[in-house]
Amino acid sequence: MHTVQSSHATAFVIAYVALRWQAGQVWRRGSIVVDWPLAQFGAGAVPWLVSLFVDTPLRYWLWALGIALDIVTLLVSTRERTLRRAGERAARRRDGRPPPGPAHGPVAEPPRLGESRIDAAHMGERLGLYVIIVLGEGVIQIIDAASERDGWDGPLAATGLGAFGLLAAICTLSLLYGTNGIPHLRKGALAPRLAMLLHAVMTGFLVALATALGSAVAHVDDVLPKGRHWLLCGAMAGYFAAGLVAALPLADRSDRVWLLGWALPCVAVSVALAPLGVELPAWATIWILVALVCWQIAYDPGAPGAGPSGRRWRRFRRSVPRVA
Repeated sequence: MHTVQSSHATAFVIAYVALRWQAGQVWRRGSIVVDWPLAQFGAGAVPWLVSLFVDTPLRYWLWALGIALDIVTLLVSTRERTLRRAGERAARRRDGRPPPGPAHGPVAEPPRLGESRIDAAHMGERLGLYVIIVLGEGVIQIIDAASERDGWDGPLAATGLGAFGLLAAICTLSLLYGTNGIPHLRKGALAPRLAMLLHAVMTGFLVALATALGSAVAHVDDVLPKGRHWLLCGAMAGYFAAGLVAALPLADRSDRVWLLGWALPCVAVSVALAPLGVELPAWATIWILVALVCWQIAYDPGAPGAGPSGRRWRRFRRSVPRVA
């Protein structure tokens, strides 16, 4: 992450803007992507492009603005609104008035508009793979921190094994007990634009977790610095909250108590561990978090061999409506 302060930032911004432009070109002319508006909406890339000509810290604020524009677009761009805006642009072309935004050159006859949708199965596979890549960054952080030590001892073994166990448990919970890499998100429950937004938030927490785990391995002989300890606990609290947000709004009233019993203790313990566990050694904090993830895996009644509560969860899965 420190390379964003070097010339690598320029290369990254250029690649990002070029990729956003190319993403809008792969769809055939007149095709409107109704369930992934960012594929054809490039306003979020404009602040990134402008950031090439300014210095820090204004550059970082422009990046934040670009991200905020994309988030707002995902939240407000429904299918009907996307099609209506596309129809209005086509009508302006027919009247001989160019649409707002960059010029596209003269068009004799506007193309016939049609709907296009992304491949949901392929999207889920790609998002799951991205979660694996982010967790792999955590493995790299752990190995790099451990390689700086001259000798191996008990605290290092306990911290390293706990860190690897935490990443493995998160991988299990996200990929085997979820969809799109989001824990306990059920297939078809959310529109792709909302699922991708939730996925982006969740992977942001996992990136923070990877950084905190590397720091934990580097401080096995002492308590974790307060800032890194809060980062570790906050990242896990955010991860658990993402799973709760994915499942709770779509559940029936009778199922919500069950869902709160599954997720709320993990969120509460992670939050409480931040101020109350600052004096704990790093390995103890990590193993507490491992236990919380294992609780969610064991509590999941959708697992094979589940009892009556499993039938309730499977009924909840079948009854979940799709949020457009």
